[in-house]
Amino acid sequence: MKSALASLASTALVASHATAIAAADAGGAWVQLIPAGTFAGRDGRGPFVAGDKAAMQTIVNNSQAYLGSTEAVVDYDHQSVFSAVEGVGGTAPAAGWIKEMQVRDDGIWGRVEWTAKAARAIKAGEYRYLSPVFMHAKSGQVLAIKMAGLTNAPNLDLVAVAASALFSATNPTGDSMDKILAALGLATGTNEAGVLSAINALLSSSSAVAKAAGLAATASAADITSAVEAMAADRKKFAEAVGLQADAKADDIVTAVHAAKGADPAKFVPIAQVTALQGEVKELRDALAEGKVTDAVSRAMADGKVPPALKDWALTFAKADLKGFEAYAAKAPALTKTQLEEPRRQEGEADLTDPTVLAAAASAYQKKQRADAGQEIDFATAVNAVKEGKK
Repeated sequence: MKSALASLASTALVASHATAIAAADAGGAWVQLIPAGTFAGRDGRGPFVAGDKAAMQTIVNNSQAYLGSTEAVVDYDHQSVFSAVEGVGGTAPAAGWIKEMQVRDDGIWGRVEWTAKAARAIKAGEYRYLSPVFMHAKSGQVLAIKMAGLTNAPNLDLVAVAASALFSATNPTGDSMDKILAALGLATGTNEAGVLSAINALLSSSSAVAKAAGLAATASAADITSAVEAMAADRKKFAEAVGLQADAKADDIVTAVHAAKGADPAKFVPIAQVTALQGEVKELRDALAEGKVTDAVSRAMADGKVPPALKDWALTFAKADLKGFEAYAAKAPALTKTQLEEPRRQEGEADLTDPTVLAAAASAYQKKQRADAGQEIDFATAVNAVKEGKK
């Protein structure tokens, strides 16, 4: 993945954007690296596009993937770039290090820790600007932040010329591009959008692999490689420990481990048989529950607690809440012979032999007693009262 990013960088242009540094920031602080949206360099070069927060997060991800386990350096006057030019040479001491990057509403910010020498220079006013160096496509789309320079006169032309020794801006086609496309698994002639899409896919895949290996999604390529290699080594050890080839399949390793543990197939039941047995047990439980319901209702009717007209109601009640019905039957008074007889219905009166009608009439009687006399009566008493003709 890092190689693919480096390959893409070889076709990118490099530019810088200056940000003023206050003396108060000499102890180390968050500074803006590039602004959000579209912007131009101090010499008018551009426009460059950082985009919205989602696009800027992709830039940060690309930068982290490009840097790997290293930190972005902040040098003096871009000497890290100049020293790459044949005949220029020179040293490139660090003025500070970008410890982390963060996406905010107004752009990408970096937390810089200055060296003691740089901190003194900033406090003394010897340096005032931070000039980040970023890679971008010919369209102006920012791809990744590479480094930054502590400077007083950021010069885009000089930076671009110096950077050309590391990142060719003059040969985005031909053999070099074909090699880049091949490394990304793309066809010859794939445009910039296709290359960027492939890069982002690689980053997503990297995050997925990192998580699968038990690492953070932002883990470096080196950490991911180490974790995957450790997992492969462990798998090889397991395979060889159970007498298999080092490249044995995972299923074969699991089977061999079970066999090594002395697992007896006779002690295990096929899942189909377990499912069938569970179904039979449920049927038995349902049948047993049905029998308990029928017995409870029959006892209640035999004890004179439930009239024949309310049998269906009693069965429904008991099926839904057997314990509740048994509690009701235990407390309900025994009905008289007259109360147990089917009520005679006069012309125009409700059919009290219908359990639904009787239950509705009993509920209405309860409400009437509560409203007229302030008296609370139980349902059984209400049923008896209705059957006796009370309203």
